[in-house]
Amino acid sequence: EFAASIDGADVVENDANNNKRGKGKIKRKVASREVVFPARSLDFNVMFERLRVYHRLHGTCNVSLNYGDKQLRVWSYQWRNKRRKFDKMVQSDGGPSVVFPGLDDIDAKTYSKDEIPQYNYEWEDERVKHLETKESRHRRRYLLRTRHHIKCLNTLDFNWNITEIPSFEDRLKQLQKFIEEYGHYNVPRSYSDLGNWFHKMKGNFV
Repeated sequence: EFAASIDGADVVENDANNNKRGKGKIKRKVASREVVFPARSLDFNVMFERLRVYHRLHGTCNVSLNYGDKQLRVWSYQWRNKRRKFDKMVQSDGGPSVVFPGLDDIDAKTYSKDEIPQYNYEWEDERVKHLETKESRHRRRYLLRTRHHIKCLNTLDFNWNITEIPSFEDRLKQLQKFIEEYGHYNVPRSYSDLGNWFHKMKGNFV
């Protein structure tokens, strides 16, 4: 129910299959209220497609607190934490030039949102085989795969710093731009995160 498209329907079906295999939501009772945790085995590609659907509908990757897909909201929040952990690991290993020699900057827009490249595991094997220990190879594999996932998320202009909330003045400028484009100020809720802000402001004065 998080999508209104054929792509979304495919994603729902995939997620239902994951649930059958025990890869869906894990529900636990905590302090007399139900809390939904994402299963550790959730596939990145499945969740990424769900985020693409959200981005297509709302124009942003900042999943709203009132959005029905709680799992997607938690997953996107976890990826912001994962990016911070990733950056620290790369720096502790010598920096990007040592960990990813010959590769472009992680935030360079070299992935197209219409054609996300498939991850090449044979290429990964070549890049880790020179490492001496099993632990170092495992760590490098983790960093390479995480780097690929981060570049995928960057195709949707994923906001890695969620604290960068637009100021009231920024919102007024966005509203002015909307009025100039559409000739009215009745911003629908589905219009990016400006719509949610606009209706929240209206509610404050009703």
